[in-house]
Amino acid sequence: MDYKQFLKTGIDDLKSVYIFNGPNEFMKEYAIRMLTKKYIRIAKAINLQKLTLDSQNMEECFITPPMMDEKKIIVMEEEVIESRDKLISGLLDGVADTNCVVIKVSDIKKYKSLNSKFKKTDNIIQFGMLKGEELKAWISGCFVHYGKRADGATVNYLATISDDLYYLSNEIQKIVSFAFDNDSVRFSDIREILPVRLEDRVFDMVDSIGSGDRARALKLYEDMTLLGYGFFYINGMISRQYRLLIQIRALLDEGVSDDEIKNKTGLAGFALKKMYRQAGKYKLADLKLRLERCLKMDADVKMGLLDERIALEKFIAQA
Repeated sequence: MDYKQFLKTGIDDLKSVYIFNGPNEFMKEYAIRMLTKKYIRIAKAINLQKLTLDSQNMEECFITPPMMDEKKIIVMEEEVIESRDKLISGLLDGVADTNCVVIKVSDIKKYKSLNSKFKKTDNIIQFGMLKGEELKAWISGCFVHYGKRADGATVNYLATISDDLYYLSNEIQKIVSFAFDNDSVRFSDIREILPVRLEDRVFDMVDSIGSGDRARALKLYEDMTLLGYGFFYINGMISRQYRLLIQIRALLDEGVSDDEIKNKTGLAGFALKKMYRQAGKYKLADLKLRLERCLKMDADVKMGLLDERIALEKFIAQA
């Protein structure tokens, strides 16, 4: 069952245990807020309980009924079950009918006892990342929530930046504040305050590395780390960029048509034109060598041979 179906569940059909499974932490928290709003109206401090590694008397918590409200909701973070999967799986048999235990996990398959217990039931609620039209609808809905109507260009741009709803929510709040008393949000009006896409920063970084502009390449790397992206993720994106360039350069060398390159790479429009321009600056052998150095940089850091910053500086110097 996905979370949208789950949110339609009535009190008579609400189960005593649910596994919130998947990577979408934002929507898990949203679903918990909706449950709380629906069933806990008087004594939230008593009837909404969150279990962490430090929590005591877990069994008592499961069997004690709510006070003054219809339900007691007990939220268990993943860290609690990481070393106590089997124990907690057994305790869940004793949860009172008046209570609802929500266990948050990234992948239920990692926990043998819980997975075995619930895999053939509809107690597992799936929280996948929003993609495509579903993500765009969520972005549009956020603007509506703030009393704004965003144009298609704004929504489409934000949908290409990230699928991290926490990040997008923060960016939407910034845009709403900037729009102030305007009911409509137009891309042309807010272009200057929109965040630069990670892919664009990586493209510029590869361009800077290729032109020998060490200072700009390092500045772009620092900008990406300030946005919360780690060394290995950034290096993975740089490696991906070189792989695309290798693919395009090889296809260009073979004399393949633009339509076939578009189909093989999945790129189109302005993005494809930019990649054409960048690929045209290199020979195929040079691109392959840079990709090999990216992979070596990753290995050197993972093995502790080089610090992240030193490894990156060395890579830029060699390019």
